[in-house]
Amino acid sequence: MKLLVLAAVLAVAAAVPQGYGSQPASGYGAPPEQEGSASGQQPSVQTAYSTPDGAASGPEGNVAELPASYNFEYAVQDDESGNNFGQQETRDGDATSGSYYVQMADGRMQIVNYSVEGDSGYVVDIQYEGEANIDAAASGQEGNVATPNQSYGL
Repeated sequence: MKLLVLAAVLAVAAAVPQGYGSQPASGYGAPPEQEGSASGQQPSVQTAYSTPDGAASGPEGNVAELPASYNFEYAVQDDESGNNFGQQETRDGDATSGSYYVQMADGRMQIVNYSVEGDSGYVVDIQYEGEANIDAAASGQEGNVATPNQSYGL
């Protein structure tokens, strides 16, 4: 796992273009300004589009002024595959809370309840329901796995 994380970090580092944060290299971006041009003057652009009333007008738009507020939930239960999992989350301003659950291979149900409010930090409570059945977890894959044939190239 550590090797995989190290490989991912190296791949991202290698993908960052040289001179990150500096002027674009020649052949990239806007063409260089020609000498003798009317430097400092902006071209005149007219458009038929106008901003609707109440719409955000820039990077500081009015959407950021509204506190975050949402609620979502999903669940999956498929008896054929044994998949049984779901999540529920609610947010109102800086307060977020929710839970998720997953049926584990050993037969237990893992339930995670979490919350965070402002800068208070992430609070989590993990619970397990049922008894772990290691034999059932190990035998659950037998029908899907072929028995290997030993071969020594003879």
